[in-house]
Amino acid sequence: MTVAARKRPAKLIYQGSVKDVWQSPEGEHKLWFEYTDDYSVFDWGKMPDTIARKGASLAGLGAYFFKRMSEPTFWQKLKTSTALERFDASWLADRFNHNVFSGPDGLTQSGLPSHFLKLTDGSSEALELKDLFARQQDGPVFLEVQEAKVGHPRRHSVLGKEIYFYPTSSIVKDSPSGLALIPLEIVFRFGMPEGSSLKSRLEKNPAYLSELGLSEMPQEGRWFPHPVVEFFTKLETKDRLLSYQEASTMAGLTPEHFETMVELALACALGLYSIFAEKSIELWDGKVEMVLDGRAASDARAVLLADSIGPDELRLLYGGQHLSKEIIRIYYRGSKWEKAVKEAQEICQQKGIADWKAYFSKEFKLEPEPLSPAFKGAIDNLYCVLLNHLSGESVFPGCPDIESFVGQLKTALAKGGTK
Repeated sequence: MTVAARKRPAKLIYQGSVKDVWQSPEGEHKLWFEYTDDYSVFDWGKMPDTIARKGASLAGLGAYFFKRMSEPTFWQKLKTSTALERFDASWLADRFNHNVFSGPDGLTQSGLPSHFLKLTDGSSEALELKDLFARQQDGPVFLEVQEAKVGHPRRHSVLGKEIYFYPTSSIVKDSPSGLALIPLEIVFRFGMPEGSSLKSRLEKNPAYLSELGLSEMPQEGRWFPHPVVEFFTKLETKDRLLSYQEASTMAGLTPEHFETMVELALACALGLYSIFAEKSIELWDGKVEMVLDGRAASDARAVLLADSIGPDELRLLYGGQHLSKEIIRIYYRGSKWEKAVKEAQEICQQKGIADWKAYFSKEFKLEPEPLSPAFKGAIDNLYCVLLNHLSGESVFPGCPDIESFVGQLKTALAKGGTK
């Protein structure tokens, strides 16, 4: 199959800085996610470089996680996973005994509910990981998912403050597919590694500990007794921390569905933690997104995992070395551009200015520098290394093993980032 023979779908639904969304030609209410080789840090949008094999690797990783967690046996075995022994036993027992996990339609009986359909290169058959390298050379690969309606908030100025107003009517009832996006980023944390944004929030507001279900101030670099969940906005120009009360109001869910969403997020966190632990990788935190399925017959299946799962949504460490987009954040951290971005975001937050990038462009007139050749040479292998290592398959031949990659990366980082 040649590049000319395989084209993208005709209708582009959404074009982002790192992902494009297409209407699937295979039927109504199906979308194709195309992950690009572009990357973004600090909510900037598209950066000056690309990362080799990133898009295809992210599609493969997403399919790998969705497929593995769709199997009921995965969740049955998770209950006895030795990787979870570091966490509070009674807390784990409450999760495993919950209806979302062990009920008649729960994870141990029916697997993970998600909007994922298949990995595809545009043909009618599902694409297998072993064929990904050859097929991505001929054109794009996609994750096919069920379409969900998005109820975008309306921004309105009140007393000079920009406020987001979310739809109050049922988005699910207005959705042709029966699915609607829950407008939250759900963040899970297993501990507080160096560089975690949680540290400064707790220092400013120690009372926030009780919101997280923690009894004492955590130490940097230490694990929590159990994972915790935080909520952030999903559809605003800058992510904003929400209390549980604010999140429940914004989500527009019933109490039962909101509880299901939280339990499902925690179950996914534990499942991912176990998967990475099998490969000697530490998962410290990450985020997931959910959709509500108005067609579901039970509460346990009404909330579905959505978007995708990959290193761009997770904080991963191997032998003390970051193996996610955090590496690139570290590279730019301390540069003149990063400091200006941080300053602009803080000023806009204080003044209630919603579009911080417009403010930045007007006041600072800076652009991020490209990656150094040595660092780019290393980071080009990040995503294919993770896919090969986690799947246990040589999906991308010629990609270094994880030990060699980490050594190469440490050498590149030792030379320093942009300043």
